[in-house]
Amino acid sequence: MKKITLVLGGGGAKSFTHLGIVKVLQDNKIPINMLVTCSGGSFIGALIANHVPINKIKQEFYTKTRRIKWFRIKLSKKGFFSQRNVRSIMGKLVPNIDIAETRIPMRIIATNLNKGELAIFKQGNLKEAVCASMAFPGIYDPIKINDDLYVDGGVLNAVPSDIARQENDNIVITINLDNNSNNETLDETNVFNIIHKSLYMPLLQKRGKIIKENSDIILEPFKTSEFNLRNWSDILRFHSVKKMEYFYQLGINEAKNKLKKIKEFIK
Repeated sequence: MKKITLVLGGGGAKSFTHLGIVKVLQDNKIPINMLVTCSGGSFIGALIANHVPINKIKQEFYTKTRRIKWFRIKLSKKGFFSQRNVRSIMGKLVPNIDIAETRIPMRIIATNLNKGELAIFKQGNLKEAVCASMAFPGIYDPIKINDDLYVDGGVLNAVPSDIARQENDNIVITINLDNNSNNETLDETNVFNIIHKSLYMPLLQKRGKIIKENSDIILEPFKTSEFNLRNWSDILRFHSVKKMEYFYQLGINEAKNKLKKIKEFIK
């Protein structure tokens, strides 16, 4: 059987979709040999890479007290919210280890603000790298590692299929959590929708090119969903069990739809 590198793209709370996809792979005894992750995908990926059971992950996220803590406002000039919940979940479910010690090898993508370039973490503290990878500018504080500040890897490359391709000769299966920018009813009277789409169009086109050129199989659970400001806000839905479960089921459905193709490809 050919080896698989699974790319977990960024998407905040939408990253729960990754869990549904991984669950189908596990149920069908399809092993993941490497994870290349960004942003919320790094959070979920770190748990998967350490063989934390999916039901245990869901239970931890769905706890009411845990959900209340996601968006506690804090006083800071660098970000509105604390990553205390991220650190707490990591500390509870994963040992305090180096990235090089994860049970499934990982590559974690972040953006180095000082150097203005992509950072690929292959070693170093796992928790700190995950926090750096998902430090969305303005939402969370940048993370200082050594002498540099890091923010969300999605600033430069939210779905790093190209990094996965460079790592080895594995089959690259990419999970892209973007909504479909071509499937949108544009509200011409809403200035915020116009600005939102104008800013994200070049990013989405760049991502699409990277994904298409470097992936053997692409999973797109949000392909039929419109790209708009309302759907974009789903990345913040960590407080909603209903939404997280919806994302999880989307992942299951997408993986089942592509399961035959995956099985044929790896054999």
